[in-house]
Amino acid sequence: MWTPCGAPWPARATSRGVKPSARAESGAPTSGLAAGRPGPAPHALGARERRRLRRLLVASAIALTILVAAGVAVERAARTPLIRVGQLAPDFSLPAAEGGTGSLAAQRGRPVLLAFVPSVLCDFCQRQLLALQEASPALRARGVALLVVSTDTPAVQRAVADRLGLDYPILSEAPTAGQHPVGSAYGVYHRVAHHAGPVNADALVVIDAAGIVRAVRVRPGRVIPAGEILALVSRGLAGAGGDG
Repeated sequence: MWTPCGAPWPARATSRGVKPSARAESGAPTSGLAAGRPGPAPHALGARERRRLRRLLVASAIALTILVAAGVAVERAARTPLIRVGQLAPDFSLPAAEGGTGSLAAQRGRPVLLAFVPSVLCDFCQRQLLALQEASPALRARGVALLVVSTDTPAVQRAVADRLGLDYPILSEAPTAGQHPVGSAYGVYHRVAHHAGPVNADALVVIDAAGIVRAVRVRPGRVIPAGEILALVSRGLAGAGGDG
């Protein structure tokens, strides 16, 4: 056997008097990889296998669509009525955009403005988020906690919050059938036909320090400006909030 430079390799020394095997001594390769030969080429799919794979992918996509549609239909049928003034606000705990979780119980002892938006990605939803941001300093001055719930993942919420400069907690009800416990409990999930997808309707819920709902405002597809937000909170905590 020769080196790349043409000089012979030094003779192999044996250990403890044991000679190398005849195969090794003769220089015969032990495998294709050892001989520097490439391994077997990947198996190319034939026309029949490609057709079978396409049929399998189509069938899988159809089955997934049916499962999602069935889940949404079940959620629509099981949705609860809109929360009413005077009811105890249902407690919840959801993943937060900034990490960890946010819950209503953690705010007990102080009033809360709970806001629902379908998604942080739609145009009017972002205008609603900015209106809430505009109202945020006045809410803090009144000791009111602001919690926003949207049907987006925390990563998406965090990216939008950073871009818009939002400083309040945004909580996630992931956009998957079967994962809208808060929207369903407050009666804003699939409430109206304005939102065809698995999202919550635009709504504001004012909750007092004892956890009792004091005002509810649902405005699908319409931005509620900062002044109207603050007026709703003031009336609600004064006992004159109302539903709708």
